[in-house]
Amino acid sequence: MATSNVGHPSCLTRSSSLAAFSLFLPGRDPNPQANDRWATTLSSAADIRLLKETASPLTQQDEPMLDPEVFVASLSKGWRPKVVCVYTTNAIVGILYTKERVISGIPTGIVYADGSLGGFLLANAMPQQNALSTALEALLASPGIRGVHLRMLQNNSASDSIAQLITSRFLDGRSFLDVRSFPVEYGSHLWKHHAHLSLPDTYSRFLDRLGSSTRHNFRYYRKRFETSSHQFLDALALDDLRDAMLRLQPNSKFHAEAPSERLEHCFNMVAASRRPLAIGLKHRNGEWLSVAGGWYRPGGAVLIFQCNKDLDFWRDSLSTVLRSYLIELLIQRGLPELVIWAGTGPPLSRYVSYPPTIGIRLDVPTPSWRIARMLISTIGPHLPRRWANAAQWLC
Repeated sequence: MATSNVGHPSCLTRSSSLAAFSLFLPGRDPNPQANDRWATTLSSAADIRLLKETASPLTQQDEPMLDPEVFVASLSKGWRPKVVCVYTTNAIVGILYTKERVISGIPTGIVYADGSLGGFLLANAMPQQNALSTALEALLASPGIRGVHLRMLQNNSASDSIAQLITSRFLDGRSFLDVRSFPVEYGSHLWKHHAHLSLPDTYSRFLDRLGSSTRHNFRYYRKRFETSSHQFLDALALDDLRDAMLRLQPNSKFHAEAPSERLEHCFNMVAASRRPLAIGLKHRNGEWLSVAGGWYRPGGAVLIFQCNKDLDFWRDSLSTVLRSYLIELLIQRGLPELVIWAGTGPPLSRYVSYPPTIGIRLDVPTPSWRIARMLISTIGPHLPRRWANAAQWLC
């Protein structure tokens, strides 16, 4: 399947995967184990949570993003779940996690699956491509579904299945190289971009990698914190994490004016994970100074949120102090990577990377939807900002 550079996106069309046509026909696959598959789509959070036990035989690694509980907890306002379960005669063989965009309470028929962190398909290794093809076909055949937007890491094996699906179903398809952020024409982004910080085998080597100013700040504020006899806690109870988070929010530089529901949403994701990451800083008098939540995953950890008492302790760089402790903790445990959810600012922004991903959009090839897409993309830039943002999601 062809991909493009940022400047010259190329199209993924029927002709780009004709070689796959003889290998994939709806309802029939040359692999005997792939035949007799069917799929069901779940849109109820309660039904999806029930998959936890059903999905356990498919779990080959402890990846939170493929856990039904974490997926449900990750859904924010404006989204509703669309989870496709693929079955054979004997058992469930795959689960595809997607979500449908809802604008002003109206389902758009556009479904998204983000595989840039942990993937979007839970399946055993052997039938993985077959399960994905079956799930996508079922999803695109669902009433009201007009298109599917997929995002995956480059060189993902799922690309072959998507090419086969495009050929067999004669769908519109286009692929493009994803960069760290999409052009912000309407003031919004289609995807979150998670920052990846690689970690060496010792904390001192991590400090040596930093620039002189950043290295000085990491050492200075950490020493100042410890000299003041404050305390770092490496494993908080979830109730303590939530209580501290809500107490700190009014004094947090980045969360003071944000709705409390946004932080509650982040906390719910952490609480749903099997191996939560919950750390904090306490003043010597016992009051909370900073807390952070996330989860551990294979090969590292994900930081979802951090709340600091910035307004009262603006000279103490609490964010830097807590992150220095977190990085040292992960290195001590032999974990080689910290992922910061939705990116990070200075100073760590100078040392993180954003793995390249490919975005693929599949559209049901009806004339009415083709015309609608063309009209929306044409008038979108001229609409009021709220409706322009909605147009961006559709096109």
